[in-house]
Amino acid sequence: MNVCNHYRLSGRRCNPLVRALLCLCCLCPGGCPVAPTESQGDAIPEPTAPDYLQVNQALGIWQALENASKQLPSYLNNVPGVDGSGPFEVETLVDVPFKQTGNTTLTLNIHRPLAGDGQLRRAVVLYMGGGFIADVDYTIIEVWAQYMASRGFVTFNARQRLITEPGVDLLDALSDGMAAVRFVVAEGPRFGADPERIGVLGRSSGGQLALLTGMHPDPELFRQPGDADAPVAVRAIVDIFGPIDYRPLATGEQFTLIPREEIIAAFGGTPEQVPELYATMSPLSYVRPGLPPTMIVHGLFDTTIPAGQSVMFADLLEDAGNIVRREFYAHTGHVLGWGLFNNDGFGRAMTQVIRFFEEFM
Repeated sequence: MNVCNHYRLSGRRCNPLVRALLCLCCLCPGGCPVAPTESQGDAIPEPTAPDYLQVNQALGIWQALENASKQLPSYLNNVPGVDGSGPFEVETLVDVPFKQTGNTTLTLNIHRPLAGDGQLRRAVVLYMGGGFIADVDYTIIEVWAQYMASRGFVTFNARQRLITEPGVDLLDALSDGMAAVRFVVAEGPRFGADPERIGVLGRSSGGQLALLTGMHPDPELFRQPGDADAPVAVRAIVDIFGPIDYRPLATGEQFTLIPREEIIAAFGGTPEQVPELYATMSPLSYVRPGLPPTMIVHGLFDTTIPAGQSVMFADLLEDAGNIVRREFYAHTGHVLGWGLFNNDGFGRAMTQVIRFFEEFM
């Protein structure tokens, strides 16, 4: 499916520059099918049903991502800075339960270095992207988790419930993210993890989840039955091109390839209709002094989450007196390791991420 057809089906309008870029990328025959006409006017149609959460699946986008992710481990071995191995052999424990909610058992994969010294090591909880509507990103994060374990970390690749599941909303996903940290605090030592040295890391919506988990002033608001009886204790945060504020994306004030109808459906309304939920899910709401050190990674060619959001967010964190590390890559889009003009984003970013966690945990 080409990008312009995606736009036509979503009802979005392009400005002339964006339209030209999209047509250049997808080489639409006969011109761009989303070019404005007199009958279109300036109004962006409101969604009539939450079907946009299934649009990408119906168009085969998630299947394409899943197929691509299966190629990622071997692909990363050819990325500068990533050789596929580290000083430690890695043991992987698959589908370890960390939360029971209703009939659903949430699990995580644990990767730990086989050091044999009996020491408790730095722990990192990782969160997948996918906009809280798909889990194909989990395979990609597995590669990151294994990579970090080979460098001496105990990593916990956590699953969250998806909002496409019956009765699940965004706040449930946030609760699940916090529950994974509670599990590491409570049970980490039996897996070789230090409960007093826990970091969180996520990409895309997982980056947003990492920020919310590490920044929220009152995690007890999100404790649910089935969560471990432990605090949410986070020492350091890594956000990899996570959305900082969905409001301008939902209103069209900022450009994104995500159809605004999909965002509105995920939140159950526009920012005007459900302002509290947009605020709760925005890391902007929790900027204050005394936050954990934070690294922000973003590609400046990102057409999914505007890099300007991360730049602005880093500035606000610093203005409040917090420690911030910035990793902005000029030639990388909404991926690492799949750069638009080069492919070394993953290697450079992960090198800096490991140094960051070693310094602040």
